[in-house]
Amino acid sequence: MEINSLSNISQYFTTDVHSVFACNPDGETHLSIARHAGFSPDSLAFPQQVHSTEVKWVDTPGKYSLVDGLITSKTDLILTLKVADCVPVYFFEPKKHMIGLVHSGWRGTAGGIIINTIKLMQQHGAQIGKILVYMGPAIGGCCYEVDTEVSNLFDNESKLKVNNRKWKIDLHKQIRLQLIEFGISVTNIQASDICTYESQICHSYRRDGSEAGRMYAFMGMK
Repeated sequence: MEINSLSNISQYFTTDVHSVFACNPDGETHLSIARHAGFSPDSLAFPQQVHSTEVKWVDTPGKYSLVDGLITSKTDLILTLKVADCVPVYFFEPKKHMIGLVHSGWRGTAGGIIINTIKLMQQHGAQIGKILVYMGPAIGGCCYEVDTEVSNLFDNESKLKVNNRKWKIDLHKQIRLQLIEFGISVTNIQASDICTYESQICHSYRRDGSEAGRMYAFMGMK
């Protein structure tokens, strides 16, 4: 995926899905970006994002409190997220024409938000073998340093010891392991290779702190 202000990632799914990721180097609002991407601002549904493991099935636009992911089968609804290091995870089940968009930081990833998403999709008829997943730009295992307490929540394959008190964790790798363990085919999982900490066109809370802006993810069905 090319690094630019508005990247079309629909290619990883199907022509029936309109999915974009905005690095947003100019600091635009999500409404402005939505218009630029061809989405009606009145059709946006977005979670409050509190670093939880909660995912909600939605049928109408608006803001949803105390959740970090949304799932829908409505073709006139655009799911939206904001991120600045955490992973925006896009889900699509073509047979049931179902999409999901999830905010997965270290708390959500370790707590099981990815599995909660798949379970909710299954409750609405999704088939494990049909689910496609794309993980957008996020801080990479090259740069995401955490303490031992946080590292203990991650699989050995997803972390690297720096010293006795510090580790580096790989959110993309941990999510991939969870998906595969739950039954998602490895061929149905794709991920961006962009590290938001390293890329100056991306916003990174770990790099810039309170001065960091936000990037935006959008997903809808045509």
